[in-house]
Amino acid sequence: MEESFARRTWTDARLLKRSCESLLGINAGILADGELNNQEIRYLENWLCDNMAIASTWPGEVIYSRIKTIFADNKITEDEREHLKQTLSDLIGFTLQETGAAFGASINHPINEVDLIRIRNNIFCFTGNFLYGTRNACERAITERGGTAIPRIKKDLNYLVIGTMVSNDWVHTSHGRKIENALEFKKDNCPIYIVSEKQWVESL
Repeated sequence: MEESFARRTWTDARLLKRSCESLLGINAGILADGELNNQEIRYLENWLCDNMAIASTWPGEVIYSRIKTIFADNKITEDEREHLKQTLSDLIGFTLQETGAAFGASINHPINEVDLIRIRNNIFCFTGNFLYGTRNACERAITERGGTAIPRIKKDLNYLVIGTMVSNDWVHTSHGRKIENALEFKKDNCPIYIVSEKQWVESL
């Protein structure tokens, strides 16, 4: 029975991974011409409604939430369209129009496994680009929950949050330097956790 449960769990995880890859492929196809029209937005909504496991899993939940917000008043503004377009573009790393490739290369980060991210009375720093929203939106989410957001790495930092979308040249940017600085402090036994945007969002 345990073997059967483990097999089902493995199968479900495999199917979920394939569905996430399908979502990335759909997004890449939609943005191939650099445009995002109403029919394409409606198609995405219908696809996610038919695949609720993806709509409730990162990062599909971000797209689904934004599409539901767009259709809440039965009209699509240009700001809403551009915001969603940018979200989809960030999700696939870059558009087909710009690079001719469907997906960006994955980047390995020194992410710490943590059971719980405590926000109240803790200090956070953000690096990279976030599906959650702008850097200000991320910092506001921290301060509203009793935490503190700072722009630079310090020894008393508790969490460095890495955005879902960090470019392949991150190591040559300020984003990469923040990660390197955090790792240096960790070597000096500073209790800094490096966490992903997904981990952080789940803690909210």
